[in-house]
Parts: sequence; structure tokens; C-alpha cells
Amino acid sequence: MKKNKLVFILILFISIVLRFYQLGVNPPSLDWDEASLGYNAYHLLKTGSDEFGVKWPLAIRSFGDYKPPMYVYLTIPPVAIFGLTEVAVRLPSAILGVLTVIVTFFLVKELFQREDLALLSMFFLSISPWHIQFSRIAFEANIGLFWFVTGVWLFLKGTKRGSFLILSAISFGFSLYSYHSSLLVTPLLLIGLAWHFRRQLWEKKQYCFLAFLTGALVIFPLIELFFSGAGQARFSSVSVFSSPGLLDRSIREIEQDAARGFPFGFLIHNRRIIYTLSALKGYMDHWNFDFLFLRGDGPGRHHAVNMGMLYLWDFPFLLAGIYWLLKEKGKNAFPLFWWFLVAPAASAISTGTPHAVRALLYLPTVQIFTAYGVLKAVRVASKEKLWRKAFLPLISTLLVVNIFYYLHQYYVHTPIEYARDWLYGYKQMVKAVNQVEDEFDKIVVTKFYDQPYIYFLFYNRLDPNKYKNDGTYYLGFEKYEFRRVDWGRDQKLEKTLIVGTREEIPEGARPLKAQINFPNGEVAFRIVGQ
Repeated sequence: MKKNKLVFILILFISIVLRFYQLGVNPPSLDWDEASLGYNAYHLLKTGSDEFGVKWPLAIRSFGDYKPPMYVYLTIPPVAIFGLTEVAVRLPSAILGVLTVIVTFFLVKELFQREDLALLSMFFLSISPWHIQFSRIAFEANIGLFWFVTGVWLFLKGTKRGSFLILSAISFGFSLYSYHSSLLVTPLLLIGLAWHFRRQLWEKKQYCFLAFLTGALVIFPLIELFFSGAGQARFSSVSVFSSPGLLDRSIREIEQDAARGFPFGFLIHNRRIIYTLSALKGYMDHWNFDFLFLRGDGPGRHHAVNMGMLYLWDFPFLLAGIYWLLKEKGKNAFPLFWWFLVAPAASAISTGTPHAVRALLYLPTVQIFTAYGVLKAVRVASKEKLWRKAFLPLISTLLVVNIFYYLHQYYVHTPIEYARDWLYGYKQMVKAVNQVEDEFDKIVVTKFYDQPYIYFLFYNRLDPNKYKNDGTYYLGFEKYEFRRVDWGRDQKLEKTLIVGTREEIPEGARPLKAQINFPNGEVAFRIVGQ
């Protein structure tokens, strides 16, 4: 028992180090969503309203999208304590990332009644590239994951002691305020859990009623919001069911059939069939080997260079864990398998699959399967003398090599090769502009990388009492104008500072006030004033 406590503390220490070390400098820059979350927290702290003047909103308006509010509200205390900094903005994610690691231990222990499996699952989540990545950035998905995992753990405890069902309902409710994927995955998960534990829940039907009532009260404000313009905007922007490309394809193929005299094209190429096939493809994309183990998804912000979302080392033990759990038909395995199957549901019906952020609710099922596979493999290998001496050192060595490679890629190469993905250079550019802005009547800043206005608000800590976004600040405010640079025209402007990219402002343009480079030496911004 004492040994297990020491192991628990060691794993906790590892998870803290991996999530907090260089938190403010790696990733190498705040992306625009992080800057927006931070500035809105700052705005709420100072005025009680978001940047658009909405008092204590349930949806945070940001770049034409509406984000769940939980992350912004959790960011208010760190901003109040540490100021509007990169660390303050990322701190809620790092803290709740560590707490998710802790909750995973108790969840696995509750589900399987095994401390060895609980500790190993906890360890694998603590070193998971997927979880580390999103615990170190201000993405709402990681907050949603914490509440989701906590909700599952409390639900399992609630099947034995009914009062925990009420706490579970609150936690699941909070997950809906944290990230959009939870809106679909949470109900699907609860349907499966309720069916599996129907006898235990029936015995605690009074607590079930109280939990249902509590959950309904928690999410009640979301119901109206979900059907409002703000709620539908997010769904429409990412859903395959709103994709004009799929609808155009359906119409085009029906018209082609009609032109050839085939009368049943409207059945074969019905848009509902096309949408369904697209969703199935999106679902299967999340089992893609390349996505999981080799290269991750498209955006460089979601993974380290030349890394998948998981270690390649995980693959055989993940399969082994799934195989042995299915073979043994353990009754406690159903919640884990059901969770594993429904986790990609929300991401599957969105565009751009596979998507590491929207599928984050996979965790920690993958780590639990892997831990089960490792323990079972060690147990089987220990029966053979040769394997007993070689197997554990072999897999330990391979794991250490995988971890070292990941950390090397994350801390050495990712900040260089993915700096553009992280919009590196905005902080340095704002600082350079501030040093010379008094010399000019007008400042033109390129929108080549999108959303420059939020960085001026964030890094200049613009007084929220003097600033209220009327919906046009993405175009400019005060002496700032945000648009693409047309060098042929803009170079003729007088008393104007022009900030553009190397594609927009040619090398040798004068007078050059400053040049901001990416870590690899390529030009991010040229700042020219005349």
C-alpha cells in the first residue's frame, strides 16, 4: 500500500512537470483562439462583460463563432493573479489536465478494483502525447475532458452509492458548458451506461430522479442557447450536414442520372445517403493508423512534429488490451468499450476528419486498454523463463525511447517547424509596432495570418472600460487598419506604418523599421514606415 502511494506521487509529479514546464513559451505562441479566450477573461474581470459588451455570456463570441464559456470563466482567476499573460491563459488547461490524470486513477480503480491497472493507466495518461498537447494550450476540449471523465467516475460510484449520481450529473452538465463535442457524446454515453447499470439504477431510482433534475437545472440555460443563432452558428460551421459541397454533389449526380434517362437517381444519390456515408467515413477516419500513431491530423497545433496522437509503442498493447478484455468478457469492460465507441461520434459528423481536438474524449480509454494489455502481456510472458528475463526490460526500453523521441520532437523541433501554425511573431510584431507607433498617423497591419486585432488587444492590455467591440474591430480601431497589404498602392501612403508578410512587402523595402523572423529564419513580418 505504501509503495503504491509512492508510485502515485511519482506519477503525479511526472504529470505536473510535463504539463507545466515552459508552459508560457512552448507552444511558441498563443494562437488567436487562446488570445481571444484570454482577452475575454480580462474583459470580464474588469467590466463583467465580454469584448462585445454582453454581460456574463453563456456563449463567447469569437471570430464569427460562439465558444462554450467555461474556459473563459476559469481563466479569470489566473488573469487576476498573474495578469494577462500566456501562462495565465494556459493555466486552467494545465491544472485540469493534471486533475484528469488523478481522476483516471480513481475511475479505473472503481471500474476494475485493481490498483496496479489504475496506476499504470494513470501513468500512461500522464505521458500521453495527445493529452500533454492539449493540457499545455488554452483549448476548451481539455476542460470538457476533465468534467467528462469526472462524470464517468462519479457515475460508477453512484451505482453503489446513489448520492454520487447527483455529483455526476453536475459534472456532465459542466462538460456541456466546456466543449461542443460533449453535447453529443455525453447523451450517447449516458444511454449506454444507464442500460448497462439499469438494475443498480432502479434500486436507486430516487437518486436517479434527483440526478436527472439536477442535471436538467444545470443545463437548462443551454437549451435556449442551443436553438438560438449562437448555438446553430457553431453547428452549421463544422457539420457535414451543412456542407454545401456534399449537397452540390448530390444534386449534380441526380442531374447526371436524369440526363441519361435513369429515373432512380434521387434514391441512390439522396443527400441523406451521402450525409450518412460522409459521417461513417468521418467515424472510421478516427481509427486511422497514420492519425493515431504516425503523423496525427492536419493542423500542426495538435501534435508534435513527426508524431501521431499516441506512441507507436502503444499499438500492440492497445490491440492486446482490447483482445483480452473481449475474450474475458468482463462485465466491467462494457462501460469502457461503449465509451471507446461513442467518443468519435461528434467529430465524425464534422468536417475535417480525423480531428484530434473534437475526438479528445477518446481519452483515457486508449490508455486503459494499453495498460490492460501491458499487464496481461507481462503476466503471460512471466510464465516462460526466457521471456520473464527479457520481456519487461525490452518493453521498458522501447517505451523510454518513444518518450525521449516525443519530448525531443516537442521541445526541440516543434517550436521551429510548427511556429507558423502557432502564429509565431505576433507578440514580437506588436512590441515592435508599439515602439514606433507615435511617429505615424496610421498603421496598416496585414490579415495574411488572420485576426491580428486580438493580439493588439491582448498584448497591449487595452483598457476594457474604453473598448467595446461593435463587431467591426476586426477591420480596425483608432489608428489601426487590418487588411491585406497591397504594396503597389500602400507604399505611396504617407505617415503610415505598414506591417506585412514577406509575400506582401518585398525584400529591400525601405525604410524598414523592423523585421520579425520565424525561429527557422524565414521572415514572418516586415514593418515599413514612411
